[in-house]
Amino acid sequence: MNSEQLIELTRELIEQATHFNMPYVKEAYSDNLLIVKVDQDGVVDTMNKEQLMSFVQGNKDANVPPLSSKTAYHYAVCDERTGMVVITRELVLDGKLNRKFFTVFWEYSAGRWQVVKESALALN
Repeated sequence: MNSEQLIELTRELIEQATHFNMPYVKEAYSDNLLIVKVDQDGVVDTMNKEQLMSFVQGNKDANVPPLSSKTAYHYAVCDERTGMVVITRELVLDGKLNRKFFTVFWEYSAGRWQVVKESALALN
């Protein structure tokens, strides 16, 4: 995989996740997923795959409209086993615009690419 292909894979992930496609999300994220989120005050919160799946399923069950997929891609690098994509996303959560800087870490394992770690830093 090259950097452009990794960006395309990340675009697909964002599109599917923002539309709450549960089977896709389940396959795209590693079972040992760790998401680290830092808010504007420096408070850290973490999420694992089970919590992410619960969040996505809750949105789907509540018929929440798809989240914005607006994304700026800043950097991507990968080799045959690992990859990293650096992006900025704009999301409306709880009626408020949230700009976040993300770093998404991918790993190739068991015949497919999966997200293993993700960090998110609030920009607002």
